[in-house]
Amino acid sequence: MSRYFLYFVTLSILINAILFVPRILIDERYDGAISSMLFGVIIGGALMYLFTSSMFKFRGQGLPEIMRQALPKSIVVPLLLLMGSVSFISGALVLINYAFIVSRYLIPNTPIYVVLILFVLVASFGAMQSSQTVLYSTEMILVLCLPFLLFSIFKAYTNQNMNYDEIRAMIDYSNILPSWKSLSVSTYAVTGYISLSIFNRVFADIPKLKHRWAVPCIGFSILFTAFFVPIGILGTDGVNDFIFTWVSTADAIRMKYAFIERVVYIFLLVYLGISYLFAMTTWHVGSEFIRGCFSHYQPNTSSINSVLPNAISCIVFGIGTVIVGNWLGEDDLFSVSSYWMMIRSPLDICVVFSVYILSRWRQAL
Repeated sequence: MSRYFLYFVTLSILINAILFVPRILIDERYDGAISSMLFGVIIGGALMYLFTSSMFKFRGQGLPEIMRQALPKSIVVPLLLLMGSVSFISGALVLINYAFIVSRYLIPNTPIYVVLILFVLVASFGAMQSSQTVLYSTEMILVLCLPFLLFSIFKAYTNQNMNYDEIRAMIDYSNILPSWKSLSVSTYAVTGYISLSIFNRVFADIPKLKHRWAVPCIGFSILFTAFFVPIGILGTDGVNDFIFTWVSTADAIRMKYAFIERVVYIFLLVYLGISYLFAMTTWHVGSEFIRGCFSHYQPNTSSINSVLPNAISCIVFGIGTVIVGNWLGEDDLFSVSSYWMMIRSPLDICVVFSVYILSRWRQAL
């Protein structure tokens, strides 16, 4: 069962490293982006280890139950509403981002709100399932998608247009200290461990989480690839001319002897599944946080009465996602995403240390 934890962390790294991180870090490529990737995964790995160790002291409990036992209701309800909203916003940004990609590259004549409505309906249906169903869906889709994604990355590294001199030129800027923007973006990419705040309920029988040391390694390797491969293919300066950096990078890769000539089609199909998974898990976590605000709180078991609070929260945030996505432009989306990550990182740090304090308090009793 501990493999599911690695699935969630890897999912968070993949979705952020391809959709958001390249564009934002490339804007900061001369101002500490390279060092931020190293510092970001170290900080994220330390927070992950502290959070998971603390949560595992509350066997079979999610964060809503833990907070309700230790804190007064007047504090618990606003905190759960905040954490639920934060989780919903994370998934919404991914849906809006991928809707822009689909609207631009696959169905340019379709209004963005139509694409968003379809995405929201599918993500909401998945989010309303039980936590165990979400786990099984994540494993199934991620295992199917990862081989194709690894194949796309392999084709990128072996592409004849890959210019390693451009990458070596960027190494000269690796000694520049990162800005808060680039550091928060790199740290945000490895925040998938926050999902354990809900899925800890189904990890009750696990003696300990194995292979946590692999999370910073996976995070750095994916961030490294997401940052340097577009620079190697599109050029140090030319990479700045593209909004959806990795889609343009995949579009520049060809498979001469394959029945699908352009890698971009494989890439878009893979990230359709990964975007759905990320939105489903974050909206499931968000709806469970909001469900915890009610006095007759029970974890989601997929029964009608159990699903109703999740459905209401998904409907509210789904409508908001469609409205905001239809209002934002492509440039606005990346500006909002970068500011969101700068705000989200301190919130995650507060959550981690709060859970650590609660675990120490429980141990002292």
